[in-house]
Amino acid sequence: MQLVDLNPHDPEVVHVFSDIDRLINSLYPVATAQSLSVEELAEPNVYAIGLKNEDGIVACGAIVMQEGNPPYGEIRRLYVKPSYRGKGLSRRIMQILLHHAGEQQIPLIRLETGPKQTESISLYENLGFHRCGPFGNYTENPQSLFMELGLNQ
Repeated sequence: MQLVDLNPHDPEVVHVFSDIDRLINSLYPVATAQSLSVEELAEPNVYAIGLKNEDGIVACGAIVMQEGNPPYGEIRRLYVKPSYRGKGLSRRIMQILLHHAGEQQIPLIRLETGPKQTESISLYENLGFHRCGPFGNYTENPQSLFMELGLNQ
């Protein structure tokens, strides 16, 4: 499996993002979706990666650097295609994103997920994330669960 940077002009990336949107929209009301768009992948504050094999991009994730006090990185678009789940790919993506955050000296990592995504929540907790309140432009919402992880500098 090859690690690749996600390119907003790559049709495979567009297809994977469509898969993610379909999944999220099947779980939660569309009004609660706050997804990172394909176009935003080109922004300088976004580090987005995928794992690719002969089937194309099978897993992806991104970290978006956010201003704040302290500044933080927000995990976005963590996804593994259904036929590749249970193989540790989301953990691998998360570890790469967290390593990148450490190299960039980002002191805090935050994320928003939904309560129906129990496997994701378990992964985040296993990686040391704990629940927190809303951050950035998010507001309290029963369809959202917020988590954060302080990185040791």
